[in-house]
Amino acid sequence: MAKWWVLIKERFSPASYVPMIFLFSWANGLYLTNSQGQDWSWSRFAVVFVLMLSFFFRMRLFDEIKDYEVDLKVNPTRPLARGVVSVAQVKKALLLLILLELGIAGSLGLSPFLVHAIAIGYSLMMYEEFFIGDLLRPHLTTYAVSHTFVSALLGLSAGIAMTGMDLSQLKTEHGLFFLMNWFFFNLFEFARKTFAPEEERDHVPSYSNIFGCTGAWALSISQAVLGVALIYFLHPNLWPPIALTIYVAVSLAYLLRKSRKTAAFFRNISGVYLLVHYIILICILGV
Repeated sequence: MAKWWVLIKERFSPASYVPMIFLFSWANGLYLTNSQGQDWSWSRFAVVFVLMLSFFFRMRLFDEIKDYEVDLKVNPTRPLARGVVSVAQVKKALLLLILLELGIAGSLGLSPFLVHAIAIGYSLMMYEEFFIGDLLRPHLTTYAVSHTFVSALLGLSAGIAMTGMDLSQLKTEHGLFFLMNWFFFNLFEFARKTFAPEEERDHVPSYSNIFGCTGAWALSISQAVLGVALIYFLHPNLWPPIALTIYVAVSLAYLLRKSRKTAAFFRNISGVYLLVHYIILICILGV
């Protein structure tokens, strides 16, 4: 377990991931709970949170395996690359996590089981790079958005797991809400791979390298705008646009001075904004 804790601390930091997964699960679960006119159940939420936590951790493990060969050359200090745990051990853990998730989802009802099974299936397709990895990998943005779409399925899974509602009850507005997750996870993905010119490294693709600093910033901001537009359409409220405006204003520091410090600030503030967005959603929906 000590070796696994090393991997978790370095590649799945609880301080970063647990609050994000908690708020993601809460917002998506609360949305569908309110939509169905159900009472909120913290005990059921605890089960749903474990389900989401397992899924996100499994996604991290998938990436560790996919990046293994490159990490041996470019990032040799990462846990798998330096042999803290082996690829074979990670694959065994992945199988156990999938079985755990199916068991948890199944205990919540047929609809939660079916939806989460679909999300698992999509994640396995992601792991195989949709069997067109040679075509996808040279196109970083297309590669990213095809993978981050799983967040929409996972938001739906969290909502269905919280309510147990029949899939025939899903409406267009439900789909639009869960699609919002896709845009915000695109923002997170684009921002975390946006660097200052001095930070760029050979063989490490980034959006700032492809589109330039301004283009990478604009790409990130566009996703926040789309996500907030969806939320405002479904739940007209000034707080999401206000938070977006503040985020855009402070993130301009990266464009005004493209340095290592401001690039790190942009990446960090984007992560903070993601959390703030879900907090605002929870407040709008009713804690």
